[in-house]
Amino acid sequence: MALDSQAKIDWVLVILFYAAMHYVEAYLATVGQHLRSHTARDGFVGRDPNLRRIYSNYQDLKYFGYNARYEMQKFVASDVTHATTSFATIQAHIKTILAGA
Repeated sequence: MALDSQAKIDWVLVILFYAAMHYVEAYLATVGQHLRSHTARDGFVGRDPNLRRIYSNYQDLKYFGYNARYEMQKFVASDVTHATTSFATIQAHIKTILAGA
């Protein structure tokens, strides 16, 4: 997709965050957890031994997604590249965990 408008950049960032959140939720389901708030989920990701490694990637995506959606912060295509890398790290890590579950 061509990132030729602010709206496209913003929505890609929002989508990447929520996609990562669903990967985290998939892991949480395997340990009998379902966290209803972003705050609770953030804390769990930061404390869980299996997820701690991706905490900074998750926080990056949360920053991008929240600020694009609610604060109307102006992001650029290089931010999407950064966010895509963070998402790929989260995706690969959680897929590895789930494959062993």
